[in-house]
Amino acid sequence: METGWAAAFGASALVLRDRALGGFEPPEADAATLVIDGADGHHLQRVRRLAVGETIVIADGSGDWYPSQVVEVGDGTLTVSRAGAVRTEPLPLPRISVAFAPAKRDHGVEVVRHLVELGVDRLIPLTTRRGVVRWDGARGDKAWTRLLHAIREAAVQSHRAMLPILDRPVNVGQLGHEPGLLVADRTGIPVRELVPSSANEWLVLIGPEGGFDRAERTALESAIRVRVGPHILRSVTAPVAVAAALVSLRPV
Repeated sequence: METGWAAAFGASALVLRDRALGGFEPPEADAATLVIDGADGHHLQRVRRLAVGETIVIADGSGDWYPSQVVEVGDGTLTVSRAGAVRTEPLPLPRISVAFAPAKRDHGVEVVRHLVELGVDRLIPLTTRRGVVRWDGARGDKAWTRLLHAIREAAVQSHRAMLPILDRPVNVGQLGHEPGLLVADRTGIPVRELVPSSANEWLVLIGPEGGFDRAERTALESAIRVRVGPHILRSVTAPVAVAAALVSLRPV
């Protein structure tokens, strides 16, 4: 199958028929024409006001996508016709995972949106001793669902055909033995000095506003400390800054 970035196609919009949230079939199974309705149809027709002849990328959330062209506009619906073969987005290496302690104000929604746009492959909410967000019970499930929807929205906005994995919240000790382990730390080495991970992946942990406590730091003793600058970053800034620095080390 041909590879290529959906964002490089220059389409007016991307529509996700993602298996993770919608249970749709992969693009290969789609008919020659497709009716886009529901929330996506409403947004594209009534808000974006897309017209006949404009191009749309149809993606499945797992990296497969194909170009299509609007052939009919209805009330809150668009009918599109396939305009090219199915392609798949490349898998850039190293794979990048970011584990972060969400801020209380939005349980990490804004951070997640930025990480999706940057191309992070795996997102892991952290439960920490000094963190203020709790993930147990119905409220925790609701917050986790909000992150799922934030991922989808950010992928559509950035024309990303592959959704990152969102793990359930874990504590620091559960990640201490994963390969390519990094910890964001103002006293660490500059990210640009990192050597490629033998496992072809990096997992970077970012603590809460108060930092990791002594027990958590002990659990992460084997991790490489990395920094992106001389200052102490907020918990909503550090994940994005570190992820951007790591992504810049990829060849693509």
